[in-house]
Amino acid sequence: MATDWLNALGASGSGLNIRELAKSLVTADTAAKRTAAEKKIEATEVSISALGKVRAQFQSLTEAIGTVTQSSVLKATSSSSALSISVTDRALVSEQVTEIEVLQVAQRQVLEFGGFPAADAALGAGRITIDFGVWYAPEGSEEATSFAQNPALASSSIDVGAGATLQDLATALSDIPGVVARVLDKGDGTFSLGVVSEPGAGSALRFTVSEATAGNGLARFDTTATNLDAQVQSATDALLTVDGITVARGSNEITDLVPGATITVSGKTSGPAALSISRDSALAEAAMAYLVEELNASLKIMRDVTVRSIDGSAAGDLVGDSTVEALKRQFSSLLSGPLTGHGEKPVYLSQLGVSTNRDGSLSFDEKAFQKAFSARPELFDAMFTDSFSSRTDGVTVAGAPTSKAASGDYAFRRDPGTGAVTVAGAATFGLPGTDGTSKYIVLAGDMAGLIVTARDDVSDATLRFGRSFASQLQSLLDGATEAEGSIAKREDQIGKLAAEQAEVIEALDLRATKLESRYLAQFTAMEQAVSRMKSTGTYLENLVKSWNKDS
Repeated sequence: MATDWLNALGASGSGLNIRELAKSLVTADTAAKRTAAEKKIEATEVSISALGKVRAQFQSLTEAIGTVTQSSVLKATSSSSALSISVTDRALVSEQVTEIEVLQVAQRQVLEFGGFPAADAALGAGRITIDFGVWYAPEGSEEATSFAQNPALASSSIDVGAGATLQDLATALSDIPGVVARVLDKGDGTFSLGVVSEPGAGSALRFTVSEATAGNGLARFDTTATNLDAQVQSATDALLTVDGITVARGSNEITDLVPGATITVSGKTSGPAALSISRDSALAEAAMAYLVEELNASLKIMRDVTVRSIDGSAAGDLVGDSTVEALKRQFSSLLSGPLTGHGEKPVYLSQLGVSTNRDGSLSFDEKAFQKAFSARPELFDAMFTDSFSSRTDGVTVAGAPTSKAASGDYAFRRDPGTGAVTVAGAATFGLPGTDGTSKYIVLAGDMAGLIVTARDDVSDATLRFGRSFASQLQSLLDGATEAEGSIAKREDQIGKLAAEQAEVIEALDLRATKLESRYLAQFTAMEQAVSRMKSTGTYLENLVKSWNKDS
């Protein structure tokens, strides 16, 4: 059995337990500081746990937003597979049923110039002028041999140089807006040049050829007198009856028959088809109630973790926490603030039957909601759908801007000198159309990704954007829960505090070890001195006794 020599030394000296005495002195020196550090670490763990609960509830609220925004409250349906309808502007649509019959589908003109020995067959030099318009039968004739040029579509010309091939011509034709051309292997040893126009009777093509040298063969592409020899399919408009009224359109994508909706024609119908737009009020109420429920859960957890102690009640785990208090203020501002950009007047959550109680929670009045939804369904749209609108005729807006885009009016500007277009001051990429309009894709800034379709004669326009309640709420949640969000930053701060206190405890442990070693060394020296003194005293005592005995 090992001998504790320090305690043995104490027993032969002062009689004190040297090791326990050293430990007691070390504890007296470090215990209070260690306890304080441990309590701070415990507090940080409680704070981290509470922040985790807030984060988890925010994630649940995010899921609720995704659910309600994907709910098909606004429904556009068709009774025929040959017709489809989709909503493009919720502010313009109204509940209605429209009967449409498709008598004729809009077609592209298809031309074929055949009999070439190869794709790289050489052509004669000269110029080909391409006009867009309508081929029609003159009076007294059944064949469409007359051509009327479409004033909305500009002519183009191709200079065919010496040595140019059939493939070169196909490439040059395809560079013209509204024309697609390609060389096809017929499989019988010959090749053909196929040329296709845009749909619509007014998009048909006429080729006028001027040969550099008479008879060099380029004239085989000339259709000035007639295109019947080359035409495989004629260009036609879509013909429809709308509630019994016959109308014609140059495209199978029709945007002006049902306000706020696009009708797509894919074939003829066997009779009138019913196209309907309706809103599901029961689904809308359920979506609103679900969102309010999740909002209340989020408000409650923020309220619980920051509640102050009153009359001895327990305080929240995050009482006084600046991050959660800031989030509470942001929620309050959003819940009571206006939603702009969804019309001439702002929209408020309270207009849909949502009110705020004295404790900050929300109440949802189903009857008030149904009344508002019936009278002004666009209020519900402002809750869950970002909106775009143009305050200028001839301009439409689509696409999705960045999450930083704010509600408001934005300027569309066309430079009169260069023709360059900007939206909100940002450059755009233009895609010319064939119907007198062009598409402009915004390349930079908060509106990047927006697509503006404008008539070519529009130089200035005002675009209106309204961010929905759900979109703004989601931005708030993202700012809190993302990797670099406010909750993560606060967790990092608290983690650093815990790490600092862990370092304090580590330093106290090191100090305790050193102190104990020092005390033990000092007490050992003391005990050794006491032992020597006791030994000397015993010797002297025995010496005196010996003297007394001898005397």
